[in-house]
Amino acid sequence: MEWFIWLWLGIFVFALAFEFATADLVSVWFSLGAIPSFILSLFYVHAAIQIGAFIVVTTALLLFTRPVVLKYFKVNEIKTNVDSVIGQEGIVTTPIIANGVGRIKLRTQEWSAVSDEDVENGQKVRVLDVEGNKLIVKKI
Repeated sequence: MEWFIWLWLGIFVFALAFEFATADLVSVWFSLGAIPSFILSLFYVHAAIQIGAFIVVTTALLLFTRPVVLKYFKVNEIKTNVDSVIGQEGIVTTPIIANGVGRIKLRTQEWSAVSDEDVENGQKVRVLDVEGNKLIVKKI
């Protein structure tokens, strides 16, 4: 039974090292799942209970905490400066004909813009999205 102490310690260390090497937020949950099993093995609890605890804790952590942590850290998401223009207001400098291309001034720069409605020169618009090098806008 003493070798279970080393098994759980080994899983903890290996999974943690693997997580540091990959940073995919997968193996860290196995590392955390090994902790209660390690503690149970110190008290020589039956092996089936240790394994069950490992499976239950690891599964619960994967299912319930991983999505929250991924959302918080936004892993593998690359934001660009152009994403910051979404939601901003601009002024039309060249009229936009429905589904045609016009121009708007946003902050200090001019952008190509498209809309599903006609927008007159000088009207305010809100940026809904970015598609390629054009802004998709809607009349305010």
